Amino acid sequence: MDYSTASWAKCETVFAKFILKYLQDCGGQAERSVIREALLDEDEDIAKFAEFVKIAKKTGAEYRPFAYKFNFTIKDLLIAGYISYTRAKPLITLTQKGANFNVDEFDYERDMNSITKKYWNEQHKAAAARKNKTMNTTSAEDEEEAGADKADEYEEEFKNKLLAAIGNMSPKKFELFSRALLSKMGVEFTSVGTQISNDGGIDGYGYCRTDDYRTSRVVIQCKRWQGSVGSVEIDQFLGAMNKFQADYGIFVTNSRYTSSAREAARAGTPITLIDGDELVRLVKKYQLYIIPVTTYILDDFYESE
Repeated sequence: MDYSTASWAKCETVFAKFILKYLQDCGGQAERSVIREALLDEDEDIAKFAEFVKIAKKTGAEYRPFAYKFNFTIKDLLIAGYISYTRAKPLITLTQKGANFNVDEFDYERDMNSITKKYWNEQHKAAAARKNKTMNTTSAEDEEEAGADKADEYEEEFKNKLLAAIGNMSPKKFELFSRALLSKMGVEFTSVGTQISNDGGIDGYGYCRTDDYRTSRVVIQCKRWQGSVGSVEIDQFLGAMNKFQADYGIFVTNSRYTSSAREAARAGTPITLIDGDELVRLVKKYQLYIIPVTTYILDDFYESE
């Protein structure tokens, strides 16, 4: 399916059903970025759509329709009463309504649009009456160009800048970057297997000790990649892992993994897959080569009379 040409209703239907089902399956709570990553992993057509860029008619600025449609789906699920979250906080929680909802019977018009359309119409009328800011129409195209909450915009901007910077790294620098990140995560590297290789060789070899003092032998592969990493690369890495008798492996890429690659990673010796989205999350978690900046966003309280 080509989501770049799909209707707003079709996209929201697919996204909303997935988000609700995912939250129900994982216990009712998940971070927005984790849900987003799971959605992209679920459907390669959506993953391609996430890379699609458009130019806003009014501003001429580039934007990614997927990001806005995904964020607005989250917002509409909130308005419709299926989820709750605090603005600028990543954790999304199912409400009782969302937890009890039968996703298989989801009807966009009945269960979503009939509720959210009324809300957005009231917001537009209130904004027009205040005359200090103007919202466009309630059309899907105008809504996606209007953007999501500022917190989401900042998050998306940071992610795009970070991934662009990682994508411009040399293979050697990407390996060093990956080693620095994994070191913060508790991997202790040795000098074995440190060569850069394009034929399934490993880029790092070391050990990881858990809180219960269990030590595991781990090898890593780092690939700065264009497009999606497939099962062939995973199978090659698995062969290298077996050569070094690793307990598990970590495969790091700035790109994404195909569904067949993820299946291959679960089929034999355990392989942890870290893709671009996960890299962004981990860089923030461990504050790797970034400078945290505190900012403030006005709560909805200030936007109503």
